[in-house]
Amino acid sequence: MLVEVTISPNDAGQRAERYLRRYLPQLSSGRLQSLFRRKEIKVSKKAIEQGYLLRAGDVLRVFGVRDEEAASHEEVKAAPGPGKARAAASYPPPDILFEDYELLVVDKPAGVAAHPGSGILPGASLIERARAYLSSGAGPASSRKKREGAPVDAPLEDLLFAGSREGLEPGWGNELFQPSLVHRLDKDTSGVLLIAKTGSKLRELTAALRDGRIRKRYLALVAGRPQPPAGTIDAALERDDNPSGAKSLIAEEGEGKRSVTHYKTLKTLGDHALLQVTIETGRMHQIRAHLAHIGHPIVGDTRYDKPAAARERLKQLGLKRLFLHAEELAWTDHGVKKVFKAPLPEDLREVVAKR
Repeated sequence: MLVEVTISPNDAGQRAERYLRRYLPQLSSGRLQSLFRRKEIKVSKKAIEQGYLLRAGDVLRVFGVRDEEAASHEEVKAAPGPGKARAAASYPPPDILFEDYELLVVDKPAGVAAHPGSGILPGASLIERARAYLSSGAGPASSRKKREGAPVDAPLEDLLFAGSREGLEPGWGNELFQPSLVHRLDKDTSGVLLIAKTGSKLRELTAALRDGRIRKRYLALVAGRPQPPAGTIDAALERDDNPSGAKSLIAEEGEGKRSVTHYKTLKTLGDHALLQVTIETGRMHQIRAHLAHIGHPIVGDTRYDKPAAARERLKQLGLKRLFLHAEELAWTDHGVKKVFKAPLPEDLREVVAKR
């Protein structure tokens, strides 16, 4: 049989082989390779190679597909599926700082995982909650709870379609793309998190992050008082996977990935210091690993501090979680400066205020 699909802007830019592996999951890798070799996969009546980069509007035709191999592609298009959608809908939607047609900016609370994973209940992760919110039809032009004073754009497209996706981009609802995290925050870290609602925005922002064009600023309360009170930590990191959980370790000279963290002391709080931290790179646990490396672990960090000492600090300060908050993200978007901020959560604010 013939399988035919029109490529949407959100699915453009992928290799044909990768797209078809996801679009036709019942089609084995060997069968897919065979169809490519036999010139059964075409765009505009012309056979394509596995590495062909799909473009928006391409009509991709796959000949010779067996009925059982095409049967489940509807399930893929409907992801995340009814069960997951219902599970996510049972959790509160994310706290929205900003939304327009292409971008959703949320204030992630501590204790919520950014993405699904082992030990995370279905629907509980922030990206699943965001997708449930978006699939509900709510949009910038619809009524919903917003943080007081939060800037929420309502572009002409959203006003015309009242938050509905239909008609805004060819293929929405007939594609594999789903709104996706542009970057991640650790489960116990709160603050600004970006979610791309279109494939083009996802590609644009991930490239900006990779090139260091997005400024990421954090607030961290650390043990002790760093000397000097402001400085730069330039130490390569390497990932260490072990049964107790992955960590970033300071790499040996000439190894690992370059990692750069800048810090500045804002306030001293007894035997602790409140730091403003910016990072040039985005390695796993970078801030936590770097601050522990210079002898000033973040309060509540049982992974990079001595667990007993970390628990004692939490008890002393009346805290129940890591004191690390993604305060601000800023970049220039097509000549317009974008700045998104998340206020310090109440539990962290109370610690700072009473000292």
